[in-house]
Amino acid sequence: MADNGIGMIGRIKTVYCKDFVSYNEIAYCPKKYLNVLTGPNGTGKSTIVSAIILGFGGEPQLLNRSSSISDYIQSNKTQATIIIEIYGRGENEIDTFRRTINQTGPSKYAINDKDVSKKAFLAFVSTYNIQVSNLCQFLPQDRVQDFSKMNPQELLVNTMSSVCDTQLLTAFEQLKEMRSQQLNAHANCDQEKDNLQKKEKRLEQLQMSVAQYRDREELLQKCKVFTAKKLWIMVKTGEDKYKQYEIDMKTLKANYEKSEKTYKMHVRASDQIIKKTSKFREQSLQMTNQLMQSTTKKTELETQLSNIKRGIREKLMDMERNIRLATKNVDEVKKIANLISTKEYELEQFNEIKPDLLDDLENRKTKIISTRQIAIGHYNKRKELESTINEEKIPEISALRNKIERLQNVKSQKQEEISRKNPNLFKAMNWLAQNRQQYNCTVYDPMILELNMANDDEAKYLENVIPYRDLYAFSCEDKSVMSQLINELCVKQKLSVNIIYCEPVKVCSFKPTVPLDKLRHMGFHGYLVDKVSGPAAILNKLCSTYRIHNIPIGGEEVANFTSMVPKSIRVYFGGNKRFSVTTSRYSDNTIISEQVISGKNLLMSVDSKQLSALQKRYKEVVFEQDSMKNKLSTSDREFERLQLILREEGEGKKKIEQKLLHFKNLESEVQGLKRKSNDLEKSGELKSRFRKYLIIETKKMLDLESKLIDKLKIIKGQQLEKKIIQTKETVHKMQHENQAETLKESEDCLRKARSSVEKLMNSVEAQKREIERKMNEIGELCNGKIPTNRDFPFKQQFNEMQDFDLEQVSEAMHDIEARLECMKSINAETITQYEQLQAEVNQLKEKIYASANQGKTVESRMNVIYDQWEPKLLNLIDGISSKFSDFMESIDYVGEVVLTKADKYDFGSYGIQIMVQYRKDAQLQMLDKYVQSGGERAVAIAIYSLSLQHITHVPFRCVDEINQGMDSTNERRIFDLLLKEATKEGSSQYIFVTPKLLRDLNYNDRLCVSIVHNSKTIQIGTSFPLS
Repeated sequence: MADNGIGMIGRIKTVYCKDFVSYNEIAYCPKKYLNVLTGPNGTGKSTIVSAIILGFGGEPQLLNRSSSISDYIQSNKTQATIIIEIYGRGENEIDTFRRTINQTGPSKYAINDKDVSKKAFLAFVSTYNIQVSNLCQFLPQDRVQDFSKMNPQELLVNTMSSVCDTQLLTAFEQLKEMRSQQLNAHANCDQEKDNLQKKEKRLEQLQMSVAQYRDREELLQKCKVFTAKKLWIMVKTGEDKYKQYEIDMKTLKANYEKSEKTYKMHVRASDQIIKKTSKFREQSLQMTNQLMQSTTKKTELETQLSNIKRGIREKLMDMERNIRLATKNVDEVKKIANLISTKEYELEQFNEIKPDLLDDLENRKTKIISTRQIAIGHYNKRKELESTINEEKIPEISALRNKIERLQNVKSQKQEEISRKNPNLFKAMNWLAQNRQQYNCTVYDPMILELNMANDDEAKYLENVIPYRDLYAFSCEDKSVMSQLINELCVKQKLSVNIIYCEPVKVCSFKPTVPLDKLRHMGFHGYLVDKVSGPAAILNKLCSTYRIHNIPIGGEEVANFTSMVPKSIRVYFGGNKRFSVTTSRYSDNTIISEQVISGKNLLMSVDSKQLSALQKRYKEVVFEQDSMKNKLSTSDREFERLQLILREEGEGKKKIEQKLLHFKNLESEVQGLKRKSNDLEKSGELKSRFRKYLIIETKKMLDLESKLIDKLKIIKGQQLEKKIIQTKETVHKMQHENQAETLKESEDCLRKARSSVEKLMNSVEAQKREIERKMNEIGELCNGKIPTNRDFPFKQQFNEMQDFDLEQVSEAMHDIEARLECMKSINAETITQYEQLQAEVNQLKEKIYASANQGKTVESRMNVIYDQWEPKLLNLIDGISSKFSDFMESIDYVGEVVLTKADKYDFGSYGIQIMVQYRKDAQLQMLDKYVQSGGERAVAIAIYSLSLQHITHVPFRCVDEINQGMDSTNERRIFDLLLKEATKEGSSQYIFVTPKLLRDLNYNDRLCVSIVHNSKTIQIGTSFPLS
């Protein structure tokens, strides 16, 4: 195969995969003619076909396995590589196609190791007539059934594509496009003729209106001139007034400047006074701080002196107390000796009764233990009862109470019903509850939640008046907020909800046209609006839209008074009936229709049966709880009795233990008394020590008193200096007391002068703006010109009205306006519409003529192309049908391929139908998945593919497990046909994938069988050569 002859161009030389699906690395080298790829299921045969399709730039959707290209990368790997080598056009030329699939990001493409874009890659592949998306060339395992699903039109296009005759396919597309143009041209021409006829009629109607419009425009022009004249007179008057304002302004400004100068002088004087006053205050504050420091120091000295005196007194008292104690020591020693002898006798008496006390103590301990065990048993029983009440009965009572309250809460029931029947509405309600603060107006929940009926039996009337969509609609008091909600809920969140606008009102403004007192004798007891309560805005909306304020409600007796009901009432209810009044279109006769109504359960009431059952269970659980509480009380009483016994025995035990402890402590006390008698014999010279202490403390007192006298002198001087500073500040304030009043008067004068100037300036500016506004109005009326301009458009008219005053101009304007009111008002767009319509009529006439010529041209071109295309197509289909019939006949079946069409020029209906007959007693039938079995369809598909082998010019074909579903006879016949046709000289390369081969098949030298080994049972370390 060194020489790339014409027959080798485009055939596959090698398919190499790395980290692709189940393969770590593989190379497949098919031969020139028929290549059979076989092996057990799951070994990776179809993976090689997938590699060929993806390696030539195909998308994963063509394989019907996975929509993501990254799924074809081996597990735990980041990329996979496919390299396909094909025989090129030159001698010994090999073209290499490489595709690298990445886990993240797009695939990378290369041709002959040079990176290219995907578009360039696919374009180069197509130059070899390789069509990975054409089922006639590539038939993957998971798309075998898609072949039989193709309609005749798709089969025709795929067949022409596989033939690789671009002229045939291009001509077919041109014919379809030209046929579409021809049909569109005819349709457009007919439509334009109808449109022309309508526009010509409309043009005749507009001619009279145009004449009236022009007369009206002439009067409007005169009115415009008079308006400009009136404005010019007002401008002249305003200019005179403006000049007078300017004269007054000069006088007021002079007064203001004089007042301002006086005020500034008084402000400077006031600032000097404030500065001096502040200086006095600072000196006074400084002296106050010094005085406080001196006073604090004096207090500290007095405290130290007091502490020394208190210490001397305490030492004197201690000395006197110790002297008295020393005198009493002799008598106390005698008393302690008597006490020791008494306590020793008491200990002797206790030792005699000690054994009896110990026995009594043990008995009491035993009784306490047994009683405590019984009490613990009662405590555990009490705890169990208490746990049952708290964990079972109380939660159940609470749950039942909540259920009863929820049943009695109609709004909660409505919300639950909405969540069950209309999840979109419930989701929107939840979103609105969380985001309601975002909107600056009131947004109401659906009407069924906002409205309440006075009587549940009367809910049916409202339900039969207001449509379902409005009962479940949100209501907004602002149109912009309504638009925002529609955008959020309906557009962004795609929720199917309704939102309406309600004008914001405080009370419902609608009243009945007929007073209720005039209807009571007919059996009416109220209007529908009186039976329902809710927000005023919603009620107002219902009154304006559905007129519920004019719909009376009554009993069954209303049916007897239908002829007496006023004609202004169009709808009313009596019992379970609705009465509607309509007026005949052709006379004044009225027609009353009667309809039996029933409730729709949209405005729900309480479920009385469920409520009764819950209340019964609630009473039972409460009774069970009370019984347990009684048992709890009995247990508590028994527990208290045992606790009393425990307390009595415990007290007896405690007394015995206290007596034992008393005598134990008595022994220690006797020993302590003996030690104390020895210690009370000592005394000393206390007076001499006290004298030494007194001399030292007296010296300290004299020193502190000297410092205190000096500090008092300093404090007196500081107080005198502070008083002098305060006196100076008072005198300064009295001297300048009138300065503040003078400053205030000066400030008032300045404020009045400023106010007068500002007021006059505002008047000047207002007058100036008024003049400018009127000048602008004149400019707008006169094409941007004013009467002083040379090119003023109404100069002649103004000269004629030179002597007119404002009253005369106004009178003339009034006369023109009266004439205009008498004339019919015609829209200014009428002239434009007339001229535009006239132009459209002319354009339509030209367009109709051009469309007719275009249709003839297209038809002529279409006939030329059709005459060249049809013979080629018929030859192609005859060739395929001839081969198909021969192949079917060779395996004892009948088949043919026919061209189908609805009409000669209906190119969209052109298609190929495969007709087959598998049983002798049957007729030829179209290949269809509902008629033939899977095996029969597989036979037809295989033979059709072989029929194309002789006609089409593709370099190779891939067919994956086409024999699935065939019986052994058909499989053998198909294999023999495939072997015969695919190994003929000049045949395309053919890759046939199958999981099995029958025994004793025919083979020849041009057949290459490859067996795929790839499973866990392969011995570790085994490898196969890649080339």
